[in-house]
Amino acid sequence: MSGEKILIYGFGISGISAAKTLMAQGIAFSVADKMDTEKFREITSANGLFDIKTVDYNHVAFDDYDLIIKSPGIKPDDLLLKKARLSGLKIITDVEYAYGMRNDIFSIGITGTNGKTTTTTLLGEMLRRHSKSSFVTGNIGSGIMWDYRNAEKNAIAAIELSSFQLDSIIDFKVNIAVVTNITPDHIEWHGTLDNYINSKLNIFKNQTGQDRCIINYDDRILRENEDRCKGEVYYFSIGAKGIKGIYIEDNKIYINVNQPEYLCDKTTVFMPGDHNLENALAAALAAYLAGVGKSLIIETLRTFKGVEHRLEFVQEVAGIKFYNDSKGTNSDATIKAIQSFSQPINLILGGYEKGEDFTGLMKHLHSRVRSISVMGQTRDRIIEALKLSGFQNYYEVDSLKEAVSSCIKNARNGDVVLLSPACASWDMYNNYMERGDEFKAIIKEMGDGDGE
Repeated sequence: MSGEKILIYGFGISGISAAKTLMAQGIAFSVADKMDTEKFREITSANGLFDIKTVDYNHVAFDDYDLIIKSPGIKPDDLLLKKARLSGLKIITDVEYAYGMRNDIFSIGITGTNGKTTTTTLLGEMLRRHSKSSFVTGNIGSGIMWDYRNAEKNAIAAIELSSFQLDSIIDFKVNIAVVTNITPDHIEWHGTLDNYINSKLNIFKNQTGQDRCIINYDDRILRENEDRCKGEVYYFSIGAKGIKGIYIEDNKIYINVNQPEYLCDKTTVFMPGDHNLENALAAALAAYLAGVGKSLIIETLRTFKGVEHRLEFVQEVAGIKFYNDSKGTNSDATIKAIQSFSQPINLILGGYEKGEDFTGLMKHLHSRVRSISVMGQTRDRIIEALKLSGFQNYYEVDSLKEAVSSCIKNARNGDVVLLSPACASWDMYNNYMERGDEFKAIIKEMGDGDGE
């Protein structure tokens, strides 16, 4: 790469990681991004990046470059990318570049519509106990290029992979591929459900018979596409028994690789909900196949409390418990969040419009949800679905603070207020973390006031 001229397109986490890596490698590059100059300077200064050459998004001289490293979230039909393809430029994402940089890293890739962050983080904790040279990267953290650049020799990586990252891979591959589940999501980006499924299944694309695949035995789409797996296939399931992989029988967890081995009781898993039990099984099996000892796996399952913004308990105020599930960005995630509670729920829904069909969510509301506050771009469509389902106790709001106030007015002692929007955050926030942080700040302010 030393003689190549590179254009970084998009200056979010992956773009910053790419810039730091290329600068450390002594490779010439420029940056194109639509953000204003002042914000760009703030970001470069905060990351110790100075004298970076920038180019106008609307006037890129493609002949000046050999390669584009694009932010994964930029759509394939983006105008700049279309022009770049016509110019014959090679276009990759950060995961592709990272893979080309290091061939000594043992990689475990995790994707899926829901559960990938929890599974990756939990697996990362198991690997950390096993090896000091392990790390978590990909769609989590500071960017895979910079993480790969700084990784120790022969390290082990747990890599969260989004459909955006997997959509355009060329040679990238992982030693162990984990797919938690596949349900409709990001249709506005991929165009069709089939395109979205194909992007997720690209995680198997370059594997060989020496690699391993771990899939959800109970997921219809994964089972129907099992022939796409090129590595040795293992399963995880909370329903099926005796499968090759990991399963539950009589409330006990068994790993079955060569023969069934008792791991621990189901109650060992600290995180609540069947969806988290699935995540725990997937992580435990991946860790086991990577050589992590059973005692370390068990200890991690016993102590891991989950990830921020995923069914995160915030605070109890005046007899009402508040939970932050801002990472619940599609209907399936919100359904699983709702199913985790036995108490009546006052739910906050709505956000960025990405073509989600909300009709499936509606059938899970009537028996569990007391009230719903709806906000964001999707507000009208969600309300239409609520009306069609016969759910009447809903409220239109214009902000998250107003949504919280609406929930509190409807909640009774012992209720739950749950932020699980079933939508992405990009209409009102930069990301789901920012949305979740604002929710927590609102609750904290209430709690502080309640104590005065």
